[in-house]
Amino acid sequence: MSAASASASGSVLGLLAAHARALGLAGDRQAQWGAISALLQEAFGHKLFTALVHLEAHRLMKRLHTSDESISPLGGFKATGNGPWSRLVLQEGQIYVASNEDDVRTVFSEAPMLIDRGLQSAFNIPVRHEGRVIGSLNMLSGRHAYDDANHDLAALVGGLCAPVFIEEMRAAQLAAEGVDRSALDSV
Repeated sequence: MSAASASASGSVLGLLAAHARALGLAGDRQAQWGAISALLQEAFGHKLFTALVHLEAHRLMKRLHTSDESISPLGGFKATGNGPWSRLVLQEGQIYVASNEDDVRTVFSEAPMLIDRGLQSAFNIPVRHEGRVIGSLNMLSGRHAYDDANHDLAALVGGLCAPVFIEEMRAAQLAAEGVDRSALDSV
């Protein structure tokens, strides 16, 4: 390994270690989401960050965190279907990258509002536990912001965040019992 490679890998390791410590020391859920948002901002950048828990048995997703409630309000559920985003992220556990407005329009029901606010690209990281996707870390920013994002780093970040999703999933599963799927937006 060259000195430059060792230095670059050391800086990534340092980044992850510092944020993993902050996440581990966070005293409550709000502080945990703050630590996750800070990690994602430093690693990839974002204008909007949301986190959704995936309730596979109910075919629902619930927004757990948002950096801007005027764009993406907390709570509420979205139905998961068989669309391209659901297949790729939730079923296959693959990262989704939207590079521009056309890409954003193909998966987000609220695309016109997102695009109007300068959110023309997306980077969605599946969060896995016990082989299943239990959530998604979703970042949005300007056009082409994530075209060169490091997918290996994203996988590590998703793994670091899994414990927070596991705790949130328990509460969301109880709330999902009474949801009427017919009135929900779908992804």
